Amino acid sequence: MRQVEWTPVRVQQLYEYQSKRLQARRQRVAALRDRIRVREQQIMAAKQLHSEMLEQNTKRRAQIRQNEQNTVQRLEQSTQEATEASHKSTGQCQRVHAMLRQDRGILAEALCSVVGLQLRLPANDDVFSSMDGQARLFGLPWPGSEDWAKYPNEYINACVNHCIHVFSVLTHYFHLKLPFHILKRGSSLFIRPNWRLVDVDEAALSIDDSNRASFVVGLSMLLYDVAFMCHRQGVRVPIEQITDVVENLRQAVLSLSHRENEARMRLPFTLDVYSVVQEIMKMYSAPGDTEPDATLRDQVHKVLRQLHLCDDTVDIVDYDDENWAII
Repeated sequence: MRQVEWTPVRVQQLYEYQSKRLQARRQRVAALRDRIRVREQQIMAAKQLHSEMLEQNTKRRAQIRQNEQNTVQRLEQSTQEATEASHKSTGQCQRVHAMLRQDRGILAEALCSVVGLQLRLPANDDVFSSMDGQARLFGLPWPGSEDWAKYPNEYINACVNHCIHVFSVLTHYFHLKLPFHILKRGSSLFIRPNWRLVDVDEAALSIDDSNRASFVVGLSMLLYDVAFMCHRQGVRVPIEQITDVVENLRQAVLSLSHRENEARMRLPFTLDVYSVVQEIMKMYSAPGDTEPDATLRDQVHKVLRQLHLCDDTVDIVDYDDENWAII
């Protein structure tokens, strides 16, 4: 092995080389110390921030718990106040409704005293009729369903006019929009469909020797309106009672005092107009006949067509046929 000769120059070179390496290492150590010092400062800052955030979170939790307690207390107080207000309002509503029922009862008695209706039934009598057994309006006995053809036209017209007077007062009080509209032309009263957007003919509400068919249809629409008004007041009028107008009006008047006038929720009104027409035609049938007179039937059919109350596509009409459409 060759022995290295250490000359002064070579020793100097080795010394310089080792010095540079040592200096480089010292620089790296210094840089590492600087980085460590920076990291330590960052760690201290992070710890300080963590401590501050922890303290803030603790304060926030305490504040949230306090707010929750305050909110619960306010809610409980508000609930209690609302309950008390509701009870107070309920009591006030009950008192107001009681006053309304009392006022309606007074109105009912006043109206019935004017038109001659008896609201309280005699112990030995039926319906609200007078002692002779007949229901009356303004003192006039109301014809039974089998007696209409027996009375003179003037008497029938007077009864119908009295019925319209009472009915108009009630519908005005109830604020009802009726299926059929009553109108006056001169001294005569007529009735027509109220839901039509097109002009249609009118049916008469007074009878003479020349307009029996028109009167049958007009009276049917009037009685349908009366039944509709009763329905809106919670009074059911079966088809067999449709001609008992005075009783139906009495029931509607009685509903003023024992029903809430605002309660308008009712079951659907399912009465058919033509069923009423059939009942009215029966009143003008010959004694013992179960079917209406054929001539009157054809005339009534013509009036119904003019009023657009039946299906115009039907040529030969059976009143019990499905082709009839009250539209």
